[in-house]
Amino acid sequence: MTGEGKTITGADSVLREKFGTGFLPSWEGLETAGKGKSAVLVPFFPAESGFRLLLLRRSPNLRHHAGEVCFPGGMREPGDVSPLQTALRETEEETAIRAELVEPLSVLSVEYAVVSGVAVFPVAGIVRGIDPDRDLVLSSGEIQGSVTVPLEDLSPDPVIQTVVIDGKKHCYPEYFLSNGWRIWGVTGRILYRVLRVLKGGNS
Repeated sequence: MTGEGKTITGADSVLREKFGTGFLPSWEGLETAGKGKSAVLVPFFPAESGFRLLLLRRSPNLRHHAGEVCFPGGMREPGDVSPLQTALRETEEETAIRAELVEPLSVLSVEYAVVSGVAVFPVAGIVRGIDPDRDLVLSSGEIQGSVTVPLEDLSPDPVIQTVVIDGKKHCYPEYFLSNGWRIWGVTGRILYRVLRVLKGGNS
């Protein structure tokens, strides 16, 4: 096995240790206070130095969350039996990453979109067999662009911003990528939690 292979295998072990709890429940087994249910894939791609995360930018023409940076995913549909199925279906629709290329690790704790109130379940997974910088086929009606970011480039201690909506204060971490994209809101909170699991950081 090459040195690169050993590096990737070691990184796999870390991810499985941190996220590989095997918690992959059905939708029926999850209670939420949200106005709807959705799921996103937190997609880890093996790289020479560890892993890269894939993030998408939604089309500016969409009715909801236009132009926002997000993980692949979307709303539960009637045929979806689990957050994993929702996340994989939406990921394939948005990027052409097939479900069989994803090794699911676990469903993480729910987050809520502040404005819509939708419950968002992140699903951590390792993706192999596709180059996210060359081989994605982005949904032209939904996705404006994509980027992969090395985990080592993301800080577990971002700037924390505060916004007041309907008289209630909400806090969220804010990240700026090297291409100028801004990550905030529910995606920022999911990313913050993922990075704290992997890297630690301040409260």
